[in-house]
Amino acid sequence: MKPFPVLSTQRLVLRDLKAGDRADIFSVYSNPEVTRCCDMVTLTDPVQAGEIIRVLQADWEKDAGARWAITRHGSPGVIGICGLGWHRHNFSALLSYDLHRQFWNQGIMTEAVRAVVGYAFGQAWLNRITAITVLDNPGSVRVLRHIGFQEEGILRAWGFWKGDFKDVRCFSLLRKDVAVARGPALNLNLSRLGTCAATPSGAGFAGPTVPDRLRGCRDTATVHAPPASRASSAVAVHPEG
Repeated sequence: MKPFPVLSTQRLVLRDLKAGDRADIFSVYSNPEVTRCCDMVTLTDPVQAGEIIRVLQADWEKDAGARWAITRHGSPGVIGICGLGWHRHNFSALLSYDLHRQFWNQGIMTEAVRAVVGYAFGQAWLNRITAITVLDNPGSVRVLRHIGFQEEGILRAWGFWKGDFKDVRCFSLLRKDVAVARGPALNLNLSRLGTCAATPSGAGFAGPTVPDRLRGCRDTATVHAPPASRASSAVAVHPEG
C-alpha cells in the first residue's frame, strides 16, 4: 500500500486514521452540534465510528480520497477529520472537514484546511477544490474565506439527507487563484504549497452511518446520480471559525 502523507503545521499533525482512533472519532460525531449541518447521523455506538474509519482507510487504498486525522503536537488524540475526495477525470477534489465541538473557534480547522490545500495543489497536482456548505453555517464560510475560496452561488435542492432536500452554497479554490493571490486572506503561494511538510507514514462498511461526502468521490456522481443517491457527496463543513 502506498504511504500516507503526514502534514505538519505550527500546532497540528495531520496523519492517517487508525483503528485505535475509534473512541476519538465517536467523541467527535456523537455530538449533535457537530452533525447538525451535514449528512452525518449522530453516532450512538462506538462501533459506528470504527465503520467510518474502515471506509476512509479503504478509500485511500483505492485512490478514491484522502482523509486526515487532525491531532495536536504532543497529543495523539484525534480532534477532527479533514480531507479530499478525488475527481481524477478533471483534476479536482471535494473538500470535507469536521471538528470536535471543544475545539471550535480556535482557528484549528483553518490551519488544517490550509495544510490540505497545500498538499492538493503542491503534491496531488489538482486544479480545483470544491467545498459545499448548508446555508446556515457561518463558521464554515469563515474557514473557507480565510483560505481564499470564492463563493460561486447557491445550488437549489442539491442534497437530500435527514428526510429533506437541502439548498447549499458552493465554494471553489483554483490553482491559479493561489498562484496570483496577494494579501493576508489567502497567505499562500505555490512555492509554499509545494513544501507543506508532508512526510510518508506507515502503511468496508458502506452503511448509512458513513455519508458519501466522507467516502471517496466517484467521477460520475455530480453528473449522473439522482439527488437521493447523491445525498451530499460534499456537504462537509462545520462551524469553527
